[in-house]
Amino acid sequence: MFNDELAKLISRSGGLGVADGVLKEMLKSQEVAVMEPLEQVTVLMTLMKRLAQVMDHERAVLRSMRLDALPEIQDEKEALAEAYEIELARLRCSPETLAALEPAIRGQLHEAMRAFQETVTSNLNALLAAQSVVDKVLRNIGDSLARSAAGFTYGTRGQAGPVEARGQVISVAFDRKL
Repeated sequence: MFNDELAKLISRSGGLGVADGVLKEMLKSQEVAVMEPLEQVTVLMTLMKRLAQVMDHERAVLRSMRLDALPEIQDEKEALAEAYEIELARLRCSPETLAALEPAIRGQLHEAMRAFQETVTSNLNALLAAQSVVDKVLRNIGDSLARSAAGFTYGTRGQAGPVEARGQVISVAFDRKL
């Protein structure tokens, strides 16, 4: 309950706005004593799993070029990422929590973290590819507009005069793969 409310509050306010040390103390004083180590790890792993699902969905949306769906996905991703950071900071503040876990559970957490990092890397690569495509399209449109902008030129007799407007066809082809 606390985690859900904290994630919603942070999401609405745009961040915590407190120093890392203060954040650590806040996390230590909240709910850490109430939650068992297994519960804390379960919350973290659940957040990682859901965040990975959202990132997978985001990559699918990027591949299908349905960019109108991105704002909703990004809002959810942002809220989950902030909650993940809080839980991760909470675990880092109390290493005894991890030490109290059975070795098999620590192994599962390690594997989940590794898989999560792969998902994050894949998502970052997809976002960078999409950004590159958008940048190239915008650059080509800008270059084309700059070339066709009306200006002045000198005629055959050395007189300044306006450039005749000429239409220019720009061929653009979109591949639906990133």
